[in-house]
Formats: sequence, C-alpha cells, structure tokens
Amino acid sequence: MNNVVLVGRLTRDPELKYIPGSGTPVASFTIAIDRDYKNKDGSTTTDFIPVEIMGKSAEFAANYISKGTLVGVQGSIRVDKYETPNGEKRSFTKVAGMYVQKLEKRGDNEGSNGGSTGSDQAQYSAVEDDDVPF
Repeated sequence: MNNVVLVGRLTRDPELKYIPGSGTPVASFTIAIDRDYKNKDGSTTTDFIPVEIMGKSAEFAANYISKGTLVGVQGSIRVDKYETPNGEKRSFTKVAGMYVQKLEKRGDNEGSNGGSTGSDQAQYSAVEDDDVPF
C-alpha cells in the first residue's frame, strides 16, 4: 500500500497548469514540515515536500490556498526517473496528492501572507464522496 498523509504549510502559492490536449488542471506546490525531534543544539529540521495534485483538487488548491496556509494532503509517494541532457540518470520524489484540505479558518494566517482566502475548513477531493475511503 502506498498512502501518505501530510500536514504542513505551503512555501509558495500553488502553480496551476493545464495538460495540453486534455486540459486537465495540475497544481504543484511545496509544503514545509518540521520533524518531531530537536537537534543537539535545540533546533528543528524542516523537510520541504513537493506535491502535485490533478483535476478539481488542483483548481481548489489554486483558488483557496496560498503561501503560509496550513494544509493536509493525502496521496501517494511517486518516484519519477529521468535522464539529463548529459546522459545522467536521476530520480525525483514527490507526493501525488488525491485530497487537499485547508486546516485554517479565514484570517488565521494573516501574519504569513497578509490573510488567507477561502472557506473555513475547506476540502476538495477529485474522488466522489461515495468513493472516499474513510
């Protein structure tokens, strides 16, 4: 089973693009998540996780969440492999999100980005409500 649930803050506004031909919306963003332990010097380490969401969830992300917003994302881990123009083989790990949920009320995040937009506890999924696994 490949399932991941993450809670973190957006490091930038979602970038919305459309797949040529099909017109399917795709949003990409990165979330920052502090690890749950402290280093010897008392500091915490932050992981920056790239997320990609498709369909109506992508449009929701682009319209209702922004830099600094606390979100929950459910999806799966994807490892994309590619080759550079120099012939080097590389891989890139990201979360292919299925669900995204805004975890803050309007105005809770004013210090980070001048205010957030959207509805309270808004959530959107590309899956119909009857298909939700939880």
